[in-house]
Amino acid sequence: MNKLLQLLPILILICVRLVQHQLSSNNLSPISFNLPHLPEFKPDNRLVNVPIERIGEDDLVYPESFVLSPDEKYAFISLGDGRIIRIDGPKEGNIKWLSLGRTGNVGEDMSKQCGKGGPADLNNMEEFCGRPLGMYYNDDDDTLLVADAYKGFIKVSNLYSQQAKMHTLATRAISDSEDYTFNLLNAVVKVPSGDIYLTETSQQFKRRRIFYAAMDGRATGRLLRYKHDTGVVEVVAKNIFMPNGMTLSHDEKHLFIVSGVQILTFDIESQQFETPFVTVMPGTGDNIKAMNELPNGKKMKCYYAALGGTYKQPFSLLHFLSDKPWLRSLILAIVPYTKIIDLIPKWTALAVFNEEGELIETLSDDGTQVEYPWLSEMEPVGDYMYLSSWYNPFLARIKRQYFQ
Repeated sequence: MNKLLQLLPILILICVRLVQHQLSSNNLSPISFNLPHLPEFKPDNRLVNVPIERIGEDDLVYPESFVLSPDEKYAFISLGDGRIIRIDGPKEGNIKWLSLGRTGNVGEDMSKQCGKGGPADLNNMEEFCGRPLGMYYNDDDDTLLVADAYKGFIKVSNLYSQQAKMHTLATRAISDSEDYTFNLLNAVVKVPSGDIYLTETSQQFKRRRIFYAAMDGRATGRLLRYKHDTGVVEVVAKNIFMPNGMTLSHDEKHLFIVSGVQILTFDIESQQFETPFVTVMPGTGDNIKAMNELPNGKKMKCYYAALGGTYKQPFSLLHFLSDKPWLRSLILAIVPYTKIIDLIPKWTALAVFNEEGELIETLSDDGTQVEYPWLSEMEPVGDYMYLSSWYNPFLARIKRQYFQ
């Protein structure tokens, strides 16, 4: 017993060194950070037992962004295997789709591995295949503006042909060092001046390890602006905590940017952040869209914010761990990344906010039997509501009659 007690300090030191090594190898150095108080929220359960149509299972893998053409005859979707696809007739019962190409450039043999590594990209193919995330339909010239997590800012033309053309507009900001390339571009929005804003979620972690950014706690995200007249990317703001989805406000004066469980307000004229549009959401946010109708079809200017993990009373894992960097360090050092994803409570939820940032309704399940977790976007098209998710190997669709 005495020998064991004598060895205990040595064993503790070895464990500490192992934890430090594991953290260092993954570029992790967890810090304590502040989060808003957990809001009271009761899921409305409107998505419980609702029939979900799975479209293109194991082909339309990990759909992220869903963009309609102005006439709504076509939809464009970014996928987890690097492809951008075009759906013909999204309002129809039986739809068809066409792959327009990949943002990455891989040979035929390697392309077979694209998207096969699961949500965490376990085969490490995203950097070769590409991972298009946010998209914006530019109706000035019928092109797509794409933020790719690995390949940078891309313009996609020839959308209505059999094969689109990809052209890289930027891979770094003008103030970045020559050896730096965008680390995790996420969202893209064009403003009335013609300039284009992009979010870079993290300068520290790649898309395939995005949960490390949340668990680490350091704010390394940036807001970028692509000047349409010069083709130069400027850094507008930095040290933002995980800026993700972004949309232009209905009055076209502000950008609303999802940041963790908040939605930030950026004034375009003053180039300054103002009071958050939403101080706390009942879940971690993904993409956000300005909409002109509610999910039931009623006309109203509003904003759809897709939610991932839960953030509500009585308990949130992220909130519990936020001021415990030592505990997060142990978890990150011991638990494999895929298991960390499994630890996070999942649900399906869409939050709808009015123009004042007030939560007016939600679409959610009860979090017990989650058929479609980690919602990225929800888009109404005709009699259907399309659901995108970076976590699921299919595109989902629900008939809107269930939301009446």
